[in-house]
Amino acid sequence: MSITTYPEFVQLVGQYKIFPFSDLIPEHPSLTSVVPSDSWHTDTELDPWLWRVKIVKDEHAAYGKFFGTKASFIHVDLFPMIPMLLSQGKSVEERYSSGLLSQNARNIYRIIKEAGNIDSRNLRKESNLTAKEQKKDYERALVDLQNYADIVITGAQESDFEGGWSSMCFESSDHWLYETLSGAPEAPRHLAEAKAVAKAELGAVCTEKALKYLDKKLRFSL
Repeated sequence: MSITTYPEFVQLVGQYKIFPFSDLIPEHPSLTSVVPSDSWHTDTELDPWLWRVKIVKDEHAAYGKFFGTKASFIHVDLFPMIPMLLSQGKSVEERYSSGLLSQNARNIYRIIKEAGNIDSRNLRKESNLTAKEQKKDYERALVDLQNYADIVITGAQESDFEGGWSSMCFESSDHWLYETLSGAPEAPRHLAEAKAVAKAELGAVCTEKALKYLDKKLRFSL
């Protein structure tokens, strides 16, 4: 399988529903596996590096590190089920109270939720995790929140100086789904419904090995 254009990428995300940025799910395609290696970082419309933000802006998919430390795209029609599945229906406060979320993650979530949309540089300042030795704590908290799909990556803020790295922008999943998107998708009513919908959608397009991986992450069988 090989693609060269953004519309082809959008089509694949729509087909597979969950589409990793790089190799992650067994027997399942990823963006890096389906585009030619010489397409990257060309700053043209054929540059897949730019697609990762464009597909979110165009409201086709959510983007974030939902499974471990590697990023994935999840089609907008399926994504409302994902926060409920990854959290097993437990709120941020419930997970914090039971020790599943750190105080840093809880505080960062509150900042993002209040801001609506915030870039990583300002988020780190507001979280008071600006010291060099606190960088790992800050990054760990962001990954933890993405692993529960509490937050999503929604863009990239350009650097204030030439040659600097861009800064990723974040929103809470609820804000992105039900305020940012032009057409808010329907939220699942309960965990059982989220499991049934997601398992049916993914079962239709995943191999047995891929579905086994996603079953473990999304806990269909629990």
